[in-house]
Formats: sequence, structure tokens, C-alpha cells
Amino acid sequence: METTEKKTEKVKKEAKEAAVAADLPNISTSDWALVLVGPENKLTTEVNEENLVALSNGYEVDKRIADSYEKMSEAATKANHPLVIISAFRSVAYQQTVFDQEVNVIMSRDGLDEEAAIAETKKTVTEPGYSEHHTGLAVDVVDESWYNNYPKEVLEEGFGKQPGAQWLAENAPEFGFIVRYPKGKEAITKIDYEPWHLRYVGKESAKYITENDLTLEEYLKLF
Repeated sequence: METTEKKTEKVKKEAKEAAVAADLPNISTSDWALVLVGPENKLTTEVNEENLVALSNGYEVDKRIADSYEKMSEAATKANHPLVIISAFRSVAYQQTVFDQEVNVIMSRDGLDEEAAIAETKKTVTEPGYSEHHTGLAVDVVDESWYNNYPKEVLEEGFGKQPGAQWLAENAPEFGFIVRYPKGKEAITKIDYEPWHLRYVGKESAKYITENDLTLEEYLKLF
């Protein structure tokens, strides 16, 4: 039987979930901006190259989010946090190449067989077909200060403590983006905390997700 304490916590949790769901934006979960791709959700259809466009820095994204990204970049520059994109759209074929290269490096470096090397690679490189970068809706971005002075790796958790990362976390929703893999939500996203990984979901959804401390997975379950 449940203890009184457990029942109270359960009631509080259900009340919170009800309150969160009560004020949901009037959107459809089938909206193109809300496609769910990740370790447990494989990409179903590859992006048509005609739907991609190059940003001013040459990186490609879904053309429907290009203007939003450029406006966010302009705002970041005005706030003294000019942005640097590290990665944007990646095809499944390109991701396969990156994945295979890492497998070969690990096999050679650590003396592992292919199966073990693949398992090790999956810890740091997303398996082809399961990366949000395949959608054209995600960008890995840091600010110039971090890019020019990062201690070990440019895409490293320490970036999250920097003023540029904090500006992004606070202001990205205004342009339709969220920090896709927040700290403390790893059990849900199946991805480690990545303060640099931004995902476009639309302004209404981005604002709601951020204000209610949700992940995209949690958000979609509310509908």
C-alpha cells in the first residue's frame, strides 16, 4: 500500500501535470517543427535537399527556420555574444561516415573488436538515422568568446556556464529555439546535457517548453 507521503507526492505531481497541460498552445503534434528524432526515435523520411538553404555562414538548415536563426544571431551579436555554428544539417550518409570513422579509430587505438567499438562510439556519436541534425532543425552553436578560448573541446559541458550560453538559454525561445538536451533530463532525452545544441520548435512551443522546464518528449506527451 502507498504511504500517506507517497500519496501526497502523487497528488502534487498529477496537479502540476494538469496545470501544465491546461495552458497548452493550440498546435498540432504533427507540425513539421515538432518532429521527434533521437536515440529512441529514428528519422522516418530524409530531408529533401530542396528544402535546405545555406545560412550567411554557409551551414545548411531547413529553409523555414533560416530567418529565425539569422534574427537570433543578430540579437546575440547586439548583446555582445556573437555566435559561431559548429554543426547544422547533416545527412544520414554523412553521419554514417563520421560514425564509421570513429569506430575504426577506437578499434585501432583501443584494440577492441567491431562490436565493442560500435558500442563505445555510440556514447559520443549519434547513430546514423537517429540524429536531430538530419532534420535541418538543429544547430550546434557557441559564442565567439568560448570558440576562441575553449579549454579542451569546443562542444563541452562547461560552455553552459558561460554568459553566451546563458544568453542563448534565456533568449533562444523568443526565436523559436530551445536547448534541446537540458541538464537533469538525460533519462528522458537519452542524450547528455548539451548547452550548445539548439532545436527549432516554433515560438509558441519554445516559450511553453522553456517556461515549464520540459523536454520535447515531455511536451509532446501533454497533447
